[in-house]
Amino acid sequence: MLNRMRVMKNVLLRSERARGLLLALLAVALGGCNLAALPFLLWADEPTRKVAAEYPYLGEKRTCIVVWAEMDTLFEYRDVQWELSEFVAAELESKVPGTTVVPCREVVDYQRRTLDWDRQDPAELGKRFGAERLLLIELTQYGTREPDSPHLYRGHVGANLRVYDTAYPKSEPAYRGSVDTVYPPDSVGLWSSDDRGIRRAMMQAFAVDVANKFYDRLVKVR
Repeated sequence: MLNRMRVMKNVLLRSERARGLLLALLAVALGGCNLAALPFLLWADEPTRKVAAEYPYLGEKRTCIVVWAEMDTLFEYRDVQWELSEFVAAELESKVPGTTVVPCREVVDYQRRTLDWDRQDPAELGKRFGAERLLLIELTQYGTREPDSPHLYRGHVGANLRVYDTAYPKSEPAYRGSVDTVYPPDSVGLWSSDDRGIRRAMMQAFAVDVANKFYDRLVKVR
């Protein structure tokens, strides 16, 4: 017990010294007349800026998410349409006020039963599920390995986005956009990474990038 108390005392002393050194360095940098600003500098929130939604009209709407993928992608990742739409649905419902999403399993089951679903009018397809908007995610890239180094894990998801207003059949999309997500963003995955873990984190990052298109948000100023 006595040894443990001595260790805790030493830890506290070191932390106090580190805090004191930090304050001293800031004092030198700012000059004595600015010491009153120290608490603000140490504990103030980071500055942010507002980023406006590219398409702010999913709020308070029932939305149908439809994922299109190449046959090669569907062969390798059989559940990609369901998995990806579930991630996007969760992010939309948590970030875009009032948005509700058609159950993704219902949509994917319909896609599997109906081979020509992608030749149907998107607005009519959305209306079939009682949706007011249809979000079409057209995958252009999906994988968990570096193209030039297949032994290294790194997730890549690219997609074109289109939103249709189901009140206007046979009309042009109300919104067009694109997303290109890489995970991890700055380097390849750790040696302990596996395909399942990278793919899950990649889809979560992609869902965040998609949802960011549809609501006003604050981002940190770097």
